[in-house]
Amino acid sequence: MIDPVQAEKRRSRLLQSISPESRFYHLFDCVPGLSFFAKDRDGVLLAANEHLVSLYGFESEEAFIGHTDFDLLPRRLAEKYRRDDLAIMDSREPATKIGELFLNRQGIPSWFLTSKYPILSSTNEVLGIMGIIQDYHQSREKFPVDQEINTALDHIHENFREKIPIANLAANCQLSLRQFERKFKSYFNLSPQQYIIKLRIQEACDLLGNGAQPIGDIAFELGFYDQSSFTVQFKKTMGMTPLQYRRQYL
Repeated sequence: MIDPVQAEKRRSRLLQSISPESRFYHLFDCVPGLSFFAKDRDGVLLAANEHLVSLYGFESEEAFIGHTDFDLLPRRLAEKYRRDDLAIMDSREPATKIGELFLNRQGIPSWFLTSKYPILSSTNEVLGIMGIIQDYHQSREKFPVDQEINTALDHIHENFREKIPIANLAANCQLSLRQFERKFKSYFNLSPQQYIIKLRIQEACDLLGNGAQPIGDIAFELGFYDQSSFTVQFKKTMGMTPLQYRRQYL
């Protein structure tokens, strides 16, 4: 092993010598269901791997770059992503394993984990933001690996339309309520109840786009107290009301 100081110098030379044309981030295409992106401070997309380009329906990275979330997504959802990006750039702190619904260019929602990091220059200036988006359904076996949490997840995914007492989930995992909630949030950056709400919203997207079922009926079918509470949660997650989603994507 070489001297640590020499190793750091070699590392610096290597990173400084990498050509932008090397597009090393395309290595992420070797990981199924994983997308990479990089934006500048204005939110303009300047790099993306093949999976993300395809997810949005573009033929090539060259055609994809130059767009912003506002070009690709409903305005309210783009505004949410922009607020998240600005908070990360302002704090200079990453946000990892954010569980959220994500829309492709056709408006089809899916369940993802997103991690974002600020991009810093050699002079410590914030240049933008980069991140990865992992398809939860394709990679669930990778996170979490904790069998206790997997047991709870199986129950949640089978019964999310019904009322699920979180204390019962904790007991089934042989954990205290506090232990269970802390462990669950360490994996998903969401409380168990927030996770259940997001699953319900994902199911709601399918129901809203697949027919003319009344929105109130969908709310009750998915375990919401009433249509008003459903609308509040839907807008918080998707950046638009259920009716706006139905009109846009039906």
